[in-house]
Amino acid sequence: SFVVRAWTAGYDIYAPRRNLIKHQYRPGRMGLPKFWGSVGRTYGRDGPGFNTHMQTVMLQRIKHMVGYPEVSRAKIIEGGHEEVLTDLEHYSMGSERTREAYLEFTNIDPATHQCKAMQWCNRCQLK
Repeated sequence: SFVVRAWTAGYDIYAPRRNLIKHQYRPGRMGLPKFWGSVGRTYGRDGPGFNTHMQTVMLQRIKHMVGYPEVSRAKIIEGGHEEVLTDLEHYSMGSERTREAYLEFTNIDPATHQCKAMQWCNRCQLK
């Protein structure tokens, strides 16, 4: 969601050829909390299922913004998930570039659910 919104607002995408920063991933068996569990802890709804529902809602919102046909506005409303559309006018695409230009740039085809190789990334060049 952030990348498509930033790119359509005029920000360029940069993909370094090597990792510049990283984080230490600690296995769950060490008993340390993961960032994805913080939502449930914050709202007092820890346990399996809470994040799954939230992720489902967020993915619907992102897919709707990107243009996946199965997550059209009508289908979201028909499915009773209007929360996906909340404040979309404030947190959606920018006005410097179009969503269609982003999809072409990144070689993403929502209609066929395909993400093809981005040749510009491998050559360190922009179109």
